[in-house]
Amino acid sequence: MKRFLLLFLLLAVSYHLNAQTTRIWVVRHGEKNLENPADKDPALSPAGEERAMALAKYLKGKKMAALFSTDYKRTRGTLAPLAAVQKLPLQLYKSTAYQALADTILNNYKGKNIVICGHSNRLLGIIAAFKATSTLKEISEDEYNHIFLIEIVGDRVKLKERTYGKL
Repeated sequence: MKRFLLLFLLLAVSYHLNAQTTRIWVVRHGEKNLENPADKDPALSPAGEERAMALAKYLKGKKMAALFSTDYKRTRGTLAPLAAVQKLPLQLYKSTAYQALADTILNNYKGKNIVICGHSNRLLGIIAAFKATSTLKEISEDEYNHIFLIEIVGDRVKLKERTYGKL
């Protein structure tokens, strides 16, 4: 019985030491400049630029392996300060290709820290692609302060919902 217990304990410790946690922060782009309603690709407003700096500050001290952005000025601008600090290029993804994005991250960045910047109507789909479920049913057009942390260890997925920057 002692040998069985010792073997079980060693296996449990070994599994714990080998388990890698993949952490994925999912954020919406910062506030966009609405001065020109006809502009389909607006840059960040001053409040959005401030939020981008707040994101870099929020994630300070966490070593990122990759930063994913859609190909819009506002998403690229939101990640720009973090990219500069981390010395990482932005990797572009198609905003509607949730599962392809999740598969890329799960296959290539296991045990790493990742940030995904997207759009209000896409964030919950991205979260679902990682098999996580938010308590939010939608993110409105005027909500910019949500930050979601998806933690994956083996088959276990945990979602933490937080806010950052000014409300």
